Amino acid sequence: MRVLPAAVSVSLLLCLSACSGAAREDTMAGIRQSFSQAAAVTFAADIRADYGDRVMDFGLDFTGLPDDGVITVTSPEIIAGAQVKLGDGGTALSYTGAEVYTGEILPDGLSPVDAVPVMVSAWGEGLVTETVKERWGDTDCLAALYRVDDEVELRTWFDGAGLPLHAEFIFDGYTVITADFYDMKVE
Repeated sequence: MRVLPAAVSVSLLLCLSACSGAAREDTMAGIRQSFSQAAAVTFAADIRADYGDRVMDFGLDFTGLPDDGVITVTSPEIIAGAQVKLGDGGTALSYTGAEVYTGEILPDGLSPVDAVPVMVSAWGEGLVTETVKERWGDTDCLAALYRVDDEVELRTWFDGAGLPLHAEFIFDGYTVITADFYDMKVE
């Protein structure tokens, strides 16, 4: 489970239930603090990339931080086990010594693999332009809209403990990448 001081967890739950403008700001401040001060973030995710002419699904595991982490592909089976090492040089998906192309989905080069560090970075340091109380599935959430750049937004649904359940990258009004998260830990 997530390692958070009890006071932060209680504050996040109280803020989500109250959900006034000030409470949403307090909740987002707690989420931002949790991710910006994390020593490591770990999760599994199902990623869907909509290229317009085709849709591709990926399963990924992530451990680390946006500038120093490892992404391991869990599906599709043909590239399961491939790893991406994040660092100052960007991202490169390697599999038994060969690089694998996952395909840029946005003009700035963002691919489904690149989306992972962008999300984790946004949760800790991104510009939040809107927050609303919404349900994702059966869970009451705080949905936050982040401005990634002039053309790209990231919308993330956080549960009562401040953990992301679902995220969407929106480009030119279209959802181009979605992510569903499992086994999230912020330490």
